[in-house]
Amino acid sequence: MKPFTDPAYAGIATFLRAPASAPDDLREGDIAIAGIPFDTTCGSRQGARFGPRGIREGSLHFVYQMDALNKGDKTMINAVTGETVRFPFRDAVRDLGDFTVYPADVERTSASVRDGVEEIVLKGAFPVLLGGDHYVTFPAVEGFERAWKKKKAAPKLGYIHIDSHLDLSDDTEAWGRLYHGSTARRVSELECFSPSNMVWIGASGGFVSRDRWDFLQNSGTVQFSMADIESLGVGEVVRRAAAIASAGCDSVYVTIDIDVVDHAFAPGTGSYVYGGITSFQFLQLMDALRTVPAGAVDLVEVAPPLDPTGTTSRLAATGLIRFLLPRLSGR
Repeated sequence: MKPFTDPAYAGIATFLRAPASAPDDLREGDIAIAGIPFDTTCGSRQGARFGPRGIREGSLHFVYQMDALNKGDKTMINAVTGETVRFPFRDAVRDLGDFTVYPADVERTSASVRDGVEEIVLKGAFPVLLGGDHYVTFPAVEGFERAWKKKKAAPKLGYIHIDSHLDLSDDTEAWGRLYHGSTARRVSELECFSPSNMVWIGASGGFVSRDRWDFLQNSGTVQFSMADIESLGVGEVVRRAAAIASAGCDSVYVTIDIDVVDHAFAPGTGSYVYGGITSFQFLQLMDALRTVPAGAVDLVEVAPPLDPTGTTSRLAATGLIRFLLPRLSGR
């Protein structure tokens, strides 16, 4: 008898209905989903603490579409790209739940995230992290770096920052040095990350302070703004970014802030800037990111309370699924 497939709104909401697992269950090559429900350092509208749950729920429509609504050989074809997807996916996804967070304690939360990411990487799994505000990327990168230092002497790591903001604040009176606007600046200070292997994609119409702009211009980093995306196309921008971030590196960390998508398409985020990419361009970008030799990815700043329709959560989940499809199908 064929097992019943729950509708998207029913059942246990793990990412893609993956088994709820513990780190000890991870195997080499697994995709390890982990949430970081923390938004204490968000300088504008909070709500990203609900992001991990929202993204998980947003992924369930895809499972239902692939399983319950698709008859025959369980093959579906992307109507734009012609890509073929077969369901069920290989048994490779493990949902580890959420890392422990301490809403009033940035340092303890950071330690929890560092330890969690390090453990995933050392087990040979691929971390897919669901934020949370964009600060959580920094301790995640620290854990990623710490694992690589145990795997290899003097590793070199690259970094791709996809965001409408630069997140290059050094220190602020209200938020200090650890908040969601300082993430990339803190990453640039880590031992294994050279600014020459750090790339920004998607900065749009927002203004930045002189010190942040000077850092971007003078440190050896590379930025592809919305103007570059419009002139070169998403695919070419990602191709160039991948080449820069991976040059001479052992692995690349990719972070994606959902506010890179224009507010008209992704209203459920706290710090939106007008003039971002469309939802179609976002999916193109997530497809293109498959070519990056990534060792970890996160998607942050999804704030479901700010979008009661669920559009932003589903867009984020769809983008992650598009990025992961080759890994899910073993290609």
